Amino acid sequence: MTTLTASPAQVFVTRRLAEYAVNLGFSDIPAATVEKTKQAVLDLLGIAIRASIAGESSDVVRRVVDSLGSAGKTTGIGIGPRYQPHYAALLNGTFAHTLDFDDTHEGGSIHPGAPLIPAVLAVAEETGAAGAKVIAAIVAGYDATVRIAEAADPAAHYDRGFHPTATCGTFGATAALANVTNSSADVLENAFGINGSQSSGSLQFLENGAWNKRIHTGLTAHNAILALRFAQAGAIGARYALEGRSGFFRGYTDGADVEHVVRTLGERFAVDETAFKPYPSCRYSHAAIDLICEIVAEAKLKPDAVSAIRIGLPRKGMDLIGVPEDAKRSPHSIVDGQFSMFFLAAIALLHGRMTWDDYKLLGNAEVARTIERIEVSLDPEIDARFPTMAASVEIDTNGAKIRRINWTPKGEPDKPLTWAEVEAKFLSLAGAVYDDAHCARIVKMVRSLELLDEIGELTTLLGG
Repeated sequence: MTTLTASPAQVFVTRRLAEYAVNLGFSDIPAATVEKTKQAVLDLLGIAIRASIAGESSDVVRRVVDSLGSAGKTTGIGIGPRYQPHYAALLNGTFAHTLDFDDTHEGGSIHPGAPLIPAVLAVAEETGAAGAKVIAAIVAGYDATVRIAEAADPAAHYDRGFHPTATCGTFGATAALANVTNSSADVLENAFGINGSQSSGSLQFLENGAWNKRIHTGLTAHNAILALRFAQAGAIGARYALEGRSGFFRGYTDGADVEHVVRTLGERFAVDETAFKPYPSCRYSHAAIDLICEIVAEAKLKPDAVSAIRIGLPRKGMDLIGVPEDAKRSPHSIVDGQFSMFFLAAIALLHGRMTWDDYKLLGNAEVARTIERIEVSLDPEIDARFPTMAASVEIDTNGAKIRRINWTPKGEPDKPLTWAEVEAKFLSLAGAVYDDAHCARIVKMVRSLELLDEIGELTTLLGG
């Protein structure tokens, strides 16, 4: 339990959130939350490091960022210290989401870490912030991002066509930056006002497997730095950015629970509620992948012995990875595959796994034949408990049916990845870029993050 308390109830939520975010200190954070935050950092770094050489969009993103301005000293992950902070955040934030392997928060239906950790690392490197300060900033940023997303009602927010990681993440990343730079609540409140004109992220990328979703997080990290810089220089941002009559909640959702943003600040930390992904795909697919791998392994099933697989999802899961069915059955790009329950289920059945390298099987004839045996539909029982990311799976084999529901996919706080599993995930990704000794140094540095005098001790290990 932290010693921090929110301001009196008569103060509007944007102001109360600003006061909380700038005042949260390392000493307010429980030891378990510190450990979870360090896991979040290591998890994200592994993803971004691998994305620096993988993902068909990464080379384009790097060329664009280089052309905009590389005359700086802030580190581009996998590249080196050559960028201004906002451009490093743009690059690293995009890399962090490129594999769709980054952390998720079920209640907010959001990826909280991808925009804010790259933004914090960039600014902290520039200012020489200590590791403990970086941890406090990240915790504050997760709280802001997630509570805004939850208050907005994820289903309603999605129905408006928005990607909450980008829209809500803009405010959360800015909150984290205000903390790491010791900004005042006045400055952050003005920066939040500027965020109201930056918050953006359309779900239209689902139409053709576009790269927008990856770029969303980079733009969010970049824009958060700009918003705070404007506010620090004296720019006046719109007041009541969240709750105002033309504020975020009014424009981006229906029936928001505005007070939820500040109701539990300092009592529960959003990073503790965050999940780390075991598979590089939309989180709504994970419960089904878990079940298919589990059933196949336990029953020692050969793929040819399975005549049908029926998968049940909540409505928002269907919207993202189940429909339109014809397109989801024939994914062409990696983004298509990441959002195709059919493709992901086929890989799980055929190989008992789902890894980044399995996207090489897009268009594979055996995978296509397997997809013909898979059905994906709305499961009303699961939908009634939204925003749970559960799934049901029924497998027909040898005249028998095996049906199970997975209410909690692997990686959630109730089924967490251990430190060993987080490290193994990091090594499986970063090992494609750095040798074993270099990877081990990064792991050791992150595990003792709170002891670093300057975050530059870590970022110097993230170059080319």
